[in-house]
Amino acid sequence: MTLPAALPERTERRDVSRFVIAYLLLTCAFPSNLTISALGSVGKPSTLCGLLALAWWLLYQLQRTNPTRAGRQMVRTAMAVFLGVALASYALAMLHGVPAPETSPADSGLIRLAGWAGIFLLVNDGIASQQTLTKVLRALVWVGSGTALLGLLQFATGSSLVDWISLPGFSAATELTGVQSRGGFIRAAGLASHPLEYGVVLVTTLPVAISLAVTDRARSWLLRWLPPAVISFAAVMSVSRSALASFAVAVAALIPAWPKKLRRGAMVLAVVLAAAMYVLTPGMLGTLRGLFTVGTADPSISSRTSAYTTAFGMLANNPVIGRGFGTFLPDYVIVDNQYLGILVELGFLGLFSFLALIACALIAAWRARRLAATPGPQQTAQAVLASIAAIAVTYAFFDALSFTMSANLLFVMLGIAGAQWRLARMPQSIPPTTNHTADRA
Repeated sequence: MTLPAALPERTERRDVSRFVIAYLLLTCAFPSNLTISALGSVGKPSTLCGLLALAWWLLYQLQRTNPTRAGRQMVRTAMAVFLGVALASYALAMLHGVPAPETSPADSGLIRLAGWAGIFLLVNDGIASQQTLTKVLRALVWVGSGTALLGLLQFATGSSLVDWISLPGFSAATELTGVQSRGGFIRAAGLASHPLEYGVVLVTTLPVAISLAVTDRARSWLLRWLPPAVISFAAVMSVSRSALASFAVAVAALIPAWPKKLRRGAMVLAVVLAAAMYVLTPGMLGTLRGLFTVGTADPSISSRTSAYTTAFGMLANNPVIGRGFGTFLPDYVIVDNQYLGILVELGFLGLFSFLALIACALIAAWRARRLAATPGPQQTAQAVLASIAAIAVTYAFFDALSFTMSANLLFVMLGIAGAQWRLARMPQSIPPTTNHTADRA
């Protein structure tokens, strides 16, 4: 989506980063349980923002007169396939008829998909330069840092701190869980509906925070390293199996791109973090170890495995294309596994297309890193790869697409991976005035 060079300079500066940053704020800095009362389940501000992004992208596609010259965009193609399967599943479900309780969830599920597609397309096609990308990634890090700081305050005080929030015209779709406990320790949730959703925000933003701390030398040492320190500490203190497992995956994915000096520093930091945890929260290390050694005695594990039989029984009715996105209601069974949920709702075609979408984003980020000529883009591409891998791990632990933060962040990161792949293939000789790929969307 290349804009003509004749556009005035004033319009060139008005890029999509502000819109994407607003979307991130509505996703993570706005109570995830609040929805506009008149609109019901689709009235969450971030969903409406995503729909606006889709309208913006479509309007630009209709009025542009220049070719995109973007080449192959495998992430966008994979996204189109996934959306096509979801639409086909919805159409087939409506054709065959669905029970009355599933009609509204199927409609709202389609609207949520449209919102995710909108922000994905705007990010994938709208980020026109590494500078714009860095601006978005910085905002993502600060949003994650704020979420982590709120969680640490909840952990320290044992109070939700946000249960008083009430806005005119909004109603609570669900109650904020506030703070829960596990092993005698508080499980923070920030502004999320559940601690698992809170954990997704942390593990998504941590790799990006580390990469910017390493490469973004324009900022002070404190501003660069404080965010990853806060996010890391909050992730470890979250008392969550999924957060810890995805934390490990994110770090493991980052290590290959780190220089030896940074690897040694990370090892020292890990020791310091463990020591601080041991001193400040006695018993925490034992509790974290117990999360992975308790086995099926943990009710959260046994409830997941016992629900699988019911889920596979429902899958047998529509194994190829499923029963329709959003129709696998919690009233039936809670499987706490998004991949199994997609398998039931969209069948094997839906699951394969969703996994292919994630795989294409990982490949795009990896290829962008290989093509990058400077350390900055190399590190950020590896960070995006690590973030997507970490999110993919968390999706095996709960029905993540039912939660605002975990769903929105996935599609933002998928769009960023696609944008990185496109930017990495841009000829460096093209003057900036002719290379504004949809900064106006």
